[in-house]
Amino acid sequence: MIIGAGNVATHLSRHLHSAGHAITCIYSRTLESASQLARETGCPATDDPRKVPGRADFFIICVPDRAISDVAGQFRDTDGIWLHTAGAVPLDVFQGIHRRSGVLYPLQTLTKERPLAEEFPLLLEGSDPEVTALIAKLASSLSGNSHVMNSSSRMVVHLAAVFANNFSNHMVHVAEQILEHEGMDPALLAPLLNETFRKVVAMGASGAQTGPAARGDQVTMQKHLALLKKHPEWEKLYTFISQDITGQIKAESDSRLNDDQF
Repeated sequence: MIIGAGNVATHLSRHLHSAGHAITCIYSRTLESASQLARETGCPATDDPRKVPGRADFFIICVPDRAISDVAGQFRDTDGIWLHTAGAVPLDVFQGIHRRSGVLYPLQTLTKERPLAEEFPLLLEGSDPEVTALIAKLASSLSGNSHVMNSSSRMVVHLAAVFANNFSNHMVHVAEQILEHEGMDPALLAPLLNETFRKVVAMGASGAQTGPAARGDQVTMQKHLALLKKHPEWEKLYTFISQDITGQIKAESDSRLNDDQF
């Protein structure tokens, strides 16, 4: 049973369907969205909470974080394990609502229209060892890359993911705007972005770091800052991140120097 029909619900439903699991129903407040996903997975759809089946192996909630508790509370009289799919919401969001509960968090940026090219990690947690084992079995049918992880550790991973994905995406958005403001094509950046992330995966972010801040090139950085005078927020961003890069490189250099002395 899937509750929600957004990006996460769509990808999990597709994976469940492909893995041979029977989805009993797709529920969403918007019948059109639920029906579209239901057609893909060959199951019923509804926007009526009264028509949600009362029994399923798993009830998987794929809704915004702030809505999880309220949505789960609408279906107290059900028989099955309740799962949410959020990285930053603890397991105890189900406390007092559903005794058998857990988490199935896909560590990936998901968009309905984009198929995934590779297997993504699934981070899981259960309310007791038996429930955890059942969730792990479900996860292993969807991905060979699943990990049991408690709520506090999952929050750390979620924080790291925000830096790696959301913040880096925003930086690219700023870069695109810089070019667009000068009438230049943002597509110029595509080969650079592709190689940047290939290097990060192959070498680690520290080993892949280049640029004027990494070289201590103050002359170039001052030229960049002059170009950003019309955009003070970007100027602050450039200054802060450059300082952080410089500080990180100095700390790593000092650490290597200390290691060499022993």
